[in-house]
Amino acid sequence: MLNILVVDDEPKHRRGLSRMLKALKPEYNIFHARDGEEALQNLNVHPMDLVFTDIQMPVMDGLELMEQLTRRGGNESVVILSAYSDFVYAQRALQLGASDYLLKPVEEQNILPLLAKAERKASTARLACIESALSELLEGCPSNQDYRLLESAFPEFKQGIVLTAVFGMAKDHQFLLSSLQDRLLNMMEKSGFSCAFCMKEQMLTALIMNSESSSMVTAGFEDKMQEVIQHFLRAYGAELTLGLGRYFAEWQEARQAYQQACHALKARFYKGGGALYGAEQMNNGDRPAVVKLEVNGLTRAVLSGNKPEIEACLDSAVCQDSGNGFPEPEKLKYFLAASIDQVISLLMEKGLAPLHSTAYEEALLHCHTVDELKEAAREWLFELTDRLDQRRQCKAESIIDSCKAYIDTHYGDGDLSLSTLATKFHFNPSYFCMLFKTHSHMTVHQYIAHTRMRAAAGLLLQTSQKVYQIAESVGYKDAKYFIRLFRKEFGTSPEEYRHLSATL
Repeated sequence: MLNILVVDDEPKHRRGLSRMLKALKPEYNIFHARDGEEALQNLNVHPMDLVFTDIQMPVMDGLELMEQLTRRGGNESVVILSAYSDFVYAQRALQLGASDYLLKPVEEQNILPLLAKAERKASTARLACIESALSELLEGCPSNQDYRLLESAFPEFKQGIVLTAVFGMAKDHQFLLSSLQDRLLNMMEKSGFSCAFCMKEQMLTALIMNSESSSMVTAGFEDKMQEVIQHFLRAYGAELTLGLGRYFAEWQEARQAYQQACHALKARFYKGGGALYGAEQMNNGDRPAVVKLEVNGLTRAVLSGNKPEIEACLDSAVCQDSGNGFPEPEKLKYFLAASIDQVISLLMEKGLAPLHSTAYEEALLHCHTVDELKEAAREWLFELTDRLDQRRQCKAESIIDSCKAYIDTHYGDGDLSLSTLATKFHFNPSYFCMLFKTHSHMTVHQYIAHTRMRAAAGLLLQTSQKVYQIAESVGYKDAKYFIRLFRKEFGTSPEEYRHLSATL
């Protein structure tokens, strides 16, 4: 329905056009004015969608009226009525912003396209105003004018619900959201409901209003929403997730319902997309779900390189009991990032080299599902564990190399043994034995014996010392024990080794 103003100083033309408009569109409101000044008075009282105005009029002509309308910045469409002799003036009116012009006498077939054009413009402007008012309402800063606009747009409103919608990874969110809006509007109108929409940041919000007080969210309603979800999956391969807020009966309650619908969407982080979620599926209690992680236990697991224990710590923090609701995804992300940063700080206090964690932290904070979040935290902690293990390996190799160098220069010490070396290098003997064997593929005792036998072989060939003297010089007081070890190493006695080497 449009508000139309006919401005003409000739009563015959004014009444004739008014009757024609009423006959074509009985639902329109038709207003009259004799000149531009009277037209402005009408416009101050009644907002107009379309103005038909003559050019040549007393008091204020059509061009002056156009200039006034331009200054006012109104949204009405203006059509100029002109005779052939006024065509130059009509051109000037078009320059001032008139949408079209008609030659007198006006014919019905020429006016119908202009009415359709004005209807489209008025409908677009009305929807834009409603969307703006709705956006202000949902953001929590509506004006009295916003409330009045919504009340006038939906005068029979008794109760409503808020539906929020987002698509997963998709190429053209704008196209998908516009298509969804059209589909929802058509579906809800067929069900006898009214709708208002607001699109922001790749999310569509729909207020679905009922003129009755009966329940809106029935099994049939949920089935229709599932059909919509399946349609977009089949037609576009797009994953659609819907969030549903609770009922509201006053416009002032709509914001809370909107927040509930947005909250419901967060369930897809835990349960996956492609579903309709209610706010209660994120939190079933009055108190928000609590995130817990035992940082000291996680630190011990990282220090010990116990990856199964690390995963168990993550499970305890990430995998919540759905019966108690789920924590806010963003809160969970920041909590995990802060906890891992705390682990790194504790390791730094122990003198361990820090890990440059910026990339890992950013990856964690940009996760879209709980599985992605767990995997990102796992990679971060496992990388930290592997770095610590590499550091230990390097440190252990350095210690073992130092130990070997010490043995190579002190093999003649009679008390050289596992226990004396462990004491010197500040290790538990059992752990030191295991560490040495891991890196040398022989025990400490075997390496000492091997080093001594090589030194003894050199002395046998380079000196004329007696066997017992050589045994003492390489650390053995018992010559018989030395000979037994030498035979085991070279397959012959010291004297035979000296004799055979001399004859070669």
